[in-house]
Amino acid sequence: MRQLVIAIDCDDVLVRTTPFLVQAYNRKYGTNATLAQSHDPTFDIWQADEDEQVRRWESLTETEGYKDLGPDPEEALILRELAKNHELHLVTARKEHEREYTKQMLDRELAGVFSSMEFVGWNGSKGDICAHIGADVLIDDNYRHLKSAISKGLPTKGAILFGEYPWNESDRGSKELTYCVDWIEVKNVIDAIA
Repeated sequence: MRQLVIAIDCDDVLVRTTPFLVQAYNRKYGTNATLAQSHDPTFDIWQADEDEQVRRWESLTETEGYKDLGPDPEEALILRELAKNHELHLVTARKEHEREYTKQMLDRELAGVFSSMEFVGWNGSKGDICAHIGADVLIDDNYRHLKSAISKGLPTKGAILFGEYPWNESDRGSKELTYCVDWIEVKNVIDAIA
């Protein structure tokens, strides 16, 4: 088995943040948004213009409920197993102001598992980070980030689309991606690559 450099997204891969944020947004602002609408800012369901939506979403990331989110315990076990043989890096589209409580979450739930935390922000390039760290694998729920990494040299067999989410349903059949519904499947794919 060879050691792989594995880049892992945080939100909706390591931690199920979007379901939490949609529920919190609905409670706070009296909306009825669904998970399927969560990645489309044009829906009137948010009852705010784009700037106000961004402000609202960012305010929700400052709540204790958001900061207390962590990985599922069974998934954390798989990540610890992977870290015994591979080099893991958190590569996230979270913004820089979320660094401290993201680090606290990793220290609390996955101490010593990740070699680094890389923050690219909402519009940054995970492809650039993957190229910089020499990633063999990127696990992400968003096709855009996987495509960026492939364009920067990530092997297509290492582009893992993660999770059963409405926003990635149409991308699951892509020939340049490996689709995994959960961390058990991810581990099997990584074992096969290694």
